[in-house]
Order: sequence, then structure tokens, then C-alpha cells
Amino acid sequence: MNKRDTILKVALKEFSRNDYENASVNKIIKDANTSKGNFYHYFENKEELYITLLKEAWRKKAEFMYIKNEHDIFALLHKQVLAGIKFSKENPEYYQLSRRFAQEKNTNIYNRALAEITDECKNQGLNAITETKYDKSTISNEFPNEFVDNFISVVLNNINELIDENDDIAKIDEKLLLVIKVLKNGFEQQI
Repeated sequence: MNKRDTILKVALKEFSRNDYENASVNKIIKDANTSKGNFYHYFENKEELYITLLKEAWRKKAEFMYIKNEHDIFALLHKQVLAGIKFSKENPEYYQLSRRFAQEKNTNIYNRALAEITDECKNQGLNAITETKYDKSTISNEFPNEFVDNFISVVLNNINELIDENDDIAKIDEKLLLVIKVLKNGFEQQI
């Protein structure tokens, strides 16, 4: 493992345990067994390190969640969200990093990082789930595409609010299927 990768690995631990403001570059340098000069050779500052780490986490999760040849939007949502949850269970430090990042909402670092992650995702073709080619024939024409895409994004961005941290995959899948059912049919009783 090269020094840059070592720094990123140690930084993942530090940023998964601390929010951006409280994460310590000095601790990262010490734990990576490197010098300040070496650190600053690879990263301009703490912000660049943090954003690089967030981009790497997002890229790895997106690759894990990539689903081929699924055109039913509801099946795609189910498979991708479940894959994302499995990724988080298998990579707890990335999960903690993303939770800490979500808590940074409405701060300068959050806005800068989110803008860079969004740009990188677009440039690499790792766009949001709603930009995937899927069959919209199962969605009522009364809802404009932009509304559907935004609504699904809001639901997915807040899915963690419905999942208990101690839920196993089976329990999470059960809750996820309820969310998909609501997206598909709404809350209205079917007669």
C-alpha cells in the first residue's frame, strides 16, 4: 500500500469517528506514520482529504449498487437500495463516514463536498438512480418526470430514518418493501 492509500485508510477511521471540524490532520499523520510534508504532498489541506475520501466512498458504493438490465423502476429501487444497505453493513467505516457527512448538512464543507461528488458522479456516469433508463409506463402520466425523480430522491435520501441501526438485512428488506409498495401504490386503500 502506498503512502497516499495509507493516509486515506487512516483518514477513513478518523472521519468515521469524528465530524469534519473535530477530525485531526495531526492524528491522521501520526497514525499513518508519515510526515506533514508527505501528507501535504498528496493533499492540499484537510478539506481536500475529506472530499477525496467522500468521493472514494461514493464511487465504491455506486459500483456496489450498480444493477444491470433492470427496467422496472420499483424492482430497480428495491435492488439498489438493498445493495446500498448491504454495502453499508459490509463497510461500517464508510457507513459511519456517510452518516457523519449527512450531519454536516447546511455547512460550507457539506455544500462544497456535495457539489464535487455530484460533478464527479455526472462525469463518471454514476448518476442518481432516477437517471437510470427504466420503464416509466408503470408511473401515472399525471406526475411529471422531474417530480417523480425528485420525490424518489427525497424518499431514498431519508430511508435511514425508517431503519433501525440494529435491524438485520431481512428486517431492512421487509421495511424497504413497504417503502417500495407505498411508492408504487400510495397509502390509499385499494378497492
